Amino acid sequence: MEILNSVFLPMLTGHLIADFWLQPDTWVQHKRKNGWKSKKLILHAGLASLLPVLFTFQLNLWWFFPVIFVLHFVTDIFKSKLPDKIPAFLADQLLHIAVLWILATLATHVSISENLSRFWIYAAGFVLVTNPTGIFTGMFLNAVIPDKNKKSKPDVSAWIGIFERVLIIIFITTGQFSAIGFLIAAKSVFRFNDTREDGNKKAEFFLLGTLISFTLAIIVGLLINRLLSSGSTLNIKL
Repeated sequence: MEILNSVFLPMLTGHLIADFWLQPDTWVQHKRKNGWKSKKLILHAGLASLLPVLFTFQLNLWWFFPVIFVLHFVTDIFKSKLPDKIPAFLADQLLHIAVLWILATLATHVSISENLSRFWIYAAGFVLVTNPTGIFTGMFLNAVIPDKNKKSKPDVSAWIGIFERVLIIIFITTGQFSAIGFLIAAKSVFRFNDTREDGNKKAEFFLLGTLISFTLAIIVGLLINRLLSSGSTLNIKL
């Protein structure tokens, strides 16, 4: 089946929203503390199963719900026992996404229109560059910055990063590549005094975080453009 007109993209969008937008840090900590007995884990697995199915708008795919629920539940139990680091994060997401991919492309022949496909490409891309990319960037910085007392909770800087990446996606998908350079320059000017006052180390980490955030957003933006151009002929097949 052609992946772009399968129900994979709406299911992926539902997964990203449930796993990142609708799962606060308190739920994550509750899962780590209580394991399979965690009520937050059950609630989260329910949301992570419900949204992907709802976003397909296909009542006959109701049986996806129990399959996703069980596999998501089991995967998150194992994830809660692992260190909160990039390898565990990526493995967890790849397993969740693999389940959706198999269900959407191999377990059903349901398809969506080209217009809907384009919408879900945009939707998945924009959700991806918010919390998911922010969490990955934070994990990377935590791995390379020696200060163990640094903040790990979302703050104003996290929201700034989200809006930056969203703007980059908008610039790339509208062909305004030069605007990305102005965005980088503007952020550098506003933060120059802060980085200068606290020494070179803070400046280095600020620059590193900015480059990672921007690079990931640019990659996602280029991927969206690639999928849209491929989707015009819908010739990506499995």
